[in-house]
Parts: sequence; C-alpha cells; structure tokens
Amino acid sequence: MKEQRERQKTRRLILGTAILILAAGIAGGFAMAHSSREKAREEQQREQQLREEQEAREEEEQLTPEEEKAREIAEVKEQARAEGCPEEIIGLIDQNEETLDFVRDYAENKDNPVPETVEASTGNGAIPHYLQWDERWGYSSYGTSTIASSGCGPTCMSMVIVGLTGDTTATPYRLAKYSEENGFIDGENNTYWAFLDSAARQWGLSCQEGMMDEETLAARLQAGHPVICSMLPGDFTDGGHFIVLTGYENGQVTVNDPFSISNTEKTWNYSDISGQIKEMWTVSRG
Repeated sequence: MKEQRERQKTRRLILGTAILILAAGIAGGFAMAHSSREKAREEQQREQQLREEQEAREEEEQLTPEEEKAREIAEVKEQARAEGCPEEIIGLIDQNEETLDFVRDYAENKDNPVPETVEASTGNGAIPHYLQWDERWGYSSYGTSTIASSGCGPTCMSMVIVGLTGDTTATPYRLAKYSEENGFIDGENNTYWAFLDSAARQWGLSCQEGMMDEETLAARLQAGHPVICSMLPGDFTDGGHFIVLTGYENGQVTVNDPFSISNTEKTWNYSDISGQIKEMWTVSRG
C-alpha cells in the first residue's frame, strides 16, 4: 500500500509539473502572440505615417507658386497673431505682400531702438527712397496707428528733406513725431496737408502748393525740385496716400512710393496717373 501511495504521489507531482509547464507554455505563447501583434501594429502605424509624410511632400511639390505664397502668408499671419501682432499690421500683407517679412519680424524687432539717422543713398535722382514699413521705424506709433500703416506723409517728407538738405537726422520717425507734436494728424490718423509746408519750412525748404500742367511739372522735376502728391484711389491706394514724383522724361515720371518697392522701381506714364492726383506740393531749397 505504501508503495502504491508513493507511486500515486509521484504521478500527481509529475502531472502537476506537466500542467504548470503547459500553462506556462500557453501563457508564453499568448504573450508572444500579443507582442507580435503589437509589433505588427506599430509597424503598420510607422508605414502609415511614412505614407502620409510622402503624400504631404508630393502635395507640397505639386503646389503652384501662387498656392505656395498663399500658404506662406497664412502661416505668417497665424504666427503673428499668436505673438500678439496687431491686426492693423497683419493687414498690411493684404495691401502689399512686400510687407510679409515686416509682419513676420514683428515680435523680434518691435521693441528695437529707432536709429537717429538714416542713410542718404539715392533712390530716383537725388531723392532717397524710404519705406514707411521699414523695420527700423515702421512699428513705432503714429497717432493711434503706426508709421507702417499711416506714416506715408512723414515718410515722403523725410525723403525730400534728406535728399535736398543732406540732413540724415530727418528720419521718417522724427518727421512723424514732428507731425504729432504740432497737431498735424487727425483722429483717423490721416496727416493734414499743412504738415508738408510746416515741415519744409522747419528744415529751411520752400514748399509751393498747387496743381500744375504737365509742362510745368516736367520743368520743376528736371530742375531738381521733387513734387509731393496726395493721391486719390487708383494705382497707389484704395483710400488716400502720399507719394513723391522725382523725375520726368518723355512723358514718363519716376516715383518714390513710401508703401511700395515695385511702384518705385518702375516708370509711369504721367497721363496714366495724373487723374489720380488730388493735390501737389513742389519742394525746393529756399
């Protein structure tokens, strides 16, 4: 009997061990299967991600230049808003895409000190070309606006003063402050016409207001007297704007537009823009 019990005990032990081994094997198999499924799933996800990235690259490569520019503009606007850039400045892009970098650089450069002097390198003729949205001063306030948005008048006067007098301290920023301090800006941030005569006299120049025929205009420009123009809606503005006429030859004029590089780099048939001129000021050395 004792031997029989020992044999039964041994069989039970062997059976239990076998069951444990079998269970462990089954569990291991399940674990391996689960691990394999996880690896397969991760591999599928990686492949899907790679496909999506490839499709995105292919889609990007297929964008037209216009679509690429539109996407860049949208990205710059989104980033500018995230950085707290005023909508007034962001909106400059819709008026002129040349301002894209100016808007993009708002957060980085808005608090930079404004230089006390400006370069006197010439643009057209003897009159240098400055932009109201130049990052050196464009972020600065003008009234309740900015020089970039509303400072065409002071910027035009700066060009003329520097060109005629060589005074490189007559920056667009300084002229904007002169306008503010002397009450030449209205509640909508428009510059009063009287600013032009006052600023000219302040810097020892003569300023003669009045429309003129093409022959007179040609003579004055050829004599080196720039003519500031207040513009009606048309090629240069949707509202109001100041530009500087800097030269005349064979019916064509050169222009310094404080809001546009492209407008400044081309010549204009005077007959095409004369009807857009609201008023003129001839500026000369006193």
